[in-house]
Amino acid sequence: MNINDLKYYVSLSTEKNFSRVAQDYSVSQPTISAAIKRLEAAFGSQLLVRGNPHQAITLTTAGEQLLVHANEILYHYRLAVREIENSHRQQLVIGMPPIIETNYFPMVAKQLPVSDLNHIQTVEEGSLSALRDLKSGQLDVSFLGYVDDVTDSELIVDEFDQQHFSILVAKDSPLAKLTEVSFNQLKNESFILFKNNFVHDRVFHTLAQQNHIRPQVIFRSSEAQSIVNMVADGIGVSLLTQAVKVNNPNVVALRLTDEAQPVFKIGLAYRQSTVFVNDQQHILTMIRDALGL
Repeated sequence: MNINDLKYYVSLSTEKNFSRVAQDYSVSQPTISAAIKRLEAAFGSQLLVRGNPHQAITLTTAGEQLLVHANEILYHYRLAVREIENSHRQQLVIGMPPIIETNYFPMVAKQLPVSDLNHIQTVEEGSLSALRDLKSGQLDVSFLGYVDDVTDSELIVDEFDQQHFSILVAKDSPLAKLTEVSFNQLKNESFILFKNNFVHDRVFHTLAQQNHIRPQVIFRSSEAQSIVNMVADGIGVSLLTQAVKVNNPNVVALRLTDEAQPVFKIGLAYRQSTVFVNDQQHILTMIRDALGL
């Protein structure tokens, strides 16, 4: 079976138009038609109902069945291509959320030989983006920060730490006189948060919904230190996991008293189906040992 035939078929199921699919792939319309005929011959079933020029193409029941499997086949095909490319380069591509890169990876790096570090390619992005890229094959392995357990059967996630969240306020803020605070008490505060592809944003919205409030977010950043600095300058308050070590003397961390509050978990994740070559497996084993996994 030709992998391109499946690509054309999946695109046709969305576009509903032979001409548009041909244009998307820079091939002729007869090429698309021939691909569909080959698939119908291979499966012994009509896959499409070809309407007149004024009617969209529809899938038969057999066509719908094939579409489900075609998407799976193409997904695993793309994974195979990316995994093999990385193994040829003898690299382990690792997703690295900024919080983990700053607060955890140095502990790992100092236990790895320089020769191993040279074979690591890191991709800095938030945990939600890293999870997506891990599933698509753009990453071989990824560190993740998460709240809800990752239950995807295609992934293995090994948790190695968890931390609570704190509220950061400026030292000269009236709130700094407190040692703890409920999220509801912050309803009139201006927040400085991580960007939307970070777990912190999800936790913020969860706490806001639980307390039936809508605090204002005035700025978003991808850098923990930028957030800490802005809090220190009295620009706003922030919600930050205790996994981030705050050393600024002008910032005070308050304990959240909410009974139902999320916990920030940190784990190392990879696809269950990945076959690591020797060099990749060696580096992964060294990382796992450094993390006590």
